[in-house]
Amino acid sequence: MSQETSGIFDVIIIGAGQAGLSAGYFLNERELNYVIFERGSIAESWQSQRWDSLRLDTPGWMNFLPGESSGSITGELFMKGREYCEKLKRYTYANNIPVREYHRVTSLDKDDNSGLFHIETDHNGEMEIWLAKNVIVASGMLNEPKIPAISSELPSGIKQFHTADYHNPDQLPPGNTLIVGSAKSGCQIAEELSATAHKVYLATSKVGRSPRRYRGADVMEWLVRAGFLELATAAVPDPAMISATVPVISGVGPLGHTLSLQLLHHQGVKLMGRLQGAADGKLLFARDAAENIRFADEVSLNVKRMVDDYIEKNGILAEITETDIADEPDPEGSCAALETELDMADHQITSLIWATGFRGGFGWLKLPVFDHESKIVHDDGASQVKGLFFLGFPWLRTRKSGVIFGVSDDAASIVGRIPAI
Repeated sequence: MSQETSGIFDVIIIGAGQAGLSAGYFLNERELNYVIFERGSIAESWQSQRWDSLRLDTPGWMNFLPGESSGSITGELFMKGREYCEKLKRYTYANNIPVREYHRVTSLDKDDNSGLFHIETDHNGEMEIWLAKNVIVASGMLNEPKIPAISSELPSGIKQFHTADYHNPDQLPPGNTLIVGSAKSGCQIAEELSATAHKVYLATSKVGRSPRRYRGADVMEWLVRAGFLELATAAVPDPAMISATVPVISGVGPLGHTLSLQLLHHQGVKLMGRLQGAADGKLLFARDAAENIRFADEVSLNVKRMVDDYIEKNGILAEITETDIADEPDPEGSCAALETELDMADHQITSLIWATGFRGGFGWLKLPVFDHESKIVHDDGASQVKGLFFLGFPWLRTRKSGVIFGVSDDAASIVGRIPAI
């Protein structure tokens, strides 16, 4: 039985990651009465759904939160994911942001008569109901692991992980590994495993990549200076841009590095096509690995063209870029494997990592905020339900909404739209 708590909050925030904490900072400035509910500990996703060696792929100067300046962050160094998790905890305490940890939200509804939101939480088995005038959902749009139905076709002897469950190579059984998906997580984990005793097979997908450094600077510096990240969602010329996968890049190394499929090939990773299924002890792949390599190369080339255009139009003196072996294109797709089948026993494949991304898990949200495809509908973060807002979603307001660099502006905008109490 649920127990109703006393008092009414001006605002309740769901999720204590960088988005929710940023909103908390601005709510403190407005002296509003609020609380943040977090299903685990502060920065839970960073702590429990990331692998141990993960590094942020944006340089330090981009990873500031409200109240911090870019100059207070360590230049071009790439912070470890675990370090960033600890940073978020310190930020919480330093700014006196009220977080109730291990309060999993099980229901969010609204009473039409009172106009108040009813939030039900589960705290160590104790169900409680909380009341609020406004709610900010900052739990992320992609918060539940997505595993394809193909997983059920695999032999029971194959140990399966999702990237949310993978932490380090020691988890894997002896033998070789198939990674499914070649976006950032898949490529970065493939590179990590390539340095171990595990032979890595990578089922590639159609994902772009970006050079790490170009014309004497980190590519993100050029993109920020060119205003690339400021593109408003409402001004996007092609809706497909919003659902496009973020290009692959890596923050591993003193200045990070370009991470291409051809680099992985040179590191010993076997590049397969898209995984299509499994039958009779064999993994079945599409014959599209070469096409996926060419697509990634083309995206990198487009990024460099955009930077070149910006430099030329603004009369900037920028050095000709240094040689980057990992960024050398492979127009013939010569590093792609020719096979479309792999016998799991013959190739000693004993484990599989699903690098297939996440989906939104909003079964607890009982309000009419979804479209016919079960996607959340909002206008720059404001839903059609008065007082209900979303924060921390890719393309919430601009292109930069999907990275830490954009959280502060989005949080300020959302909190600014909450009416005076």
